[in-house]
Amino acid sequence: MPIALPDIPDLDACLRGLWSQIPRGRVTTYGALADALGDRIAARWVGHVAMHHGHDDTCPCHRIVRVDGSLGRYVTGSARDKAERLVAEGVAVVDESVDLAHYRFADFVGRRPLVGLRRLQASLADRVSLVPPEETAWRVGGVDVSYTADGDGVAGYVLVEAASGDVLWKTIVRRPVRFPYVTSYLSFRELPLLVDLLDEVDRQGHAADVLLVDGTGILHPRRSGIAAHLGVVRGQPTVGVTKKLLCGSVDLAGLGPNESRPVVLDGESIGAAIRPTARSRRAIFVSPGHRMDMATAERIVGGLLRGRRLPEPLYWADRLSRQAAREG
Repeated sequence: MPIALPDIPDLDACLRGLWSQIPRGRVTTYGALADALGDRIAARWVGHVAMHHGHDDTCPCHRIVRVDGSLGRYVTGSARDKAERLVAEGVAVVDESVDLAHYRFADFVGRRPLVGLRRLQASLADRVSLVPPEETAWRVGGVDVSYTADGDGVAGYVLVEAASGDVLWKTIVRRPVRFPYVTSYLSFRELPLLVDLLDEVDRQGHAADVLLVDGTGILHPRRSGIAAHLGVVRGQPTVGVTKKLLCGSVDLAGLGPNESRPVVLDGESIGAAIRPTARSRRAIFVSPGHRMDMATAERIVGGLLRGRRLPEPLYWADRLSRQAAREG
């Protein structure tokens, strides 16, 4: 049974609220801020925001340093500017580094939004169905999201005939995107956009029997990648396909064209690596999303590999969304 979209926090506002708590004369680290958001994996995104944000003379971002105490980069482009601001606040800077044992601040107060999102993913994983779809996949859809220069998301949908790989229909939607890219939290960035896209697909009468999603299914640290999440929210069969391995392990040595090997996490096979063509040395990674089993997911994806790295629905959805994003 489909479920409602989750409430998605404003992670950027949460981060700014946290770094505003760093007092004069103290510093914190990118990792400590990520911990205060609820997951150390967000440290890379914290660093990106620190370098690309609306900055003025009242901004405390100069009080964020690397885990070893080195100053790191600064939004103005000059580490010297960062050092001067810290020294003016009473922080000793020696060889572009500060003594974290003396100046560290980590007593943040906040609601740690990523903890709640992880709990949601864990509960979602319990709702995923890994049984084969009841109907044959005569028509397979693919969805992919690209981004415009101003940060909007453009979601593309392409419907193909499974037997021939011929494109039957396509469409796009464009929407503002609120949530940033943080590894293993892609659902909260792209799910609202994809739900809007698929609502439009339904209105136009071009729903697929099975949907391929550019993202992971259960091949995810919490078994709830975007293909699984989207499938549960929509109540439809989905398969996740990615070009990078998010988690798990697989031996790719000597992998032959069209050969697949299991991807294992915690002793369980939760995905497959497939070498799509003889020309491509790089594998793609397939996993069930929802209302889908591993064998059927592999068969559907394998049947739609027609000499390209991606199966036909995702290849065309990727091209469609990228072109629309470039055109603004």
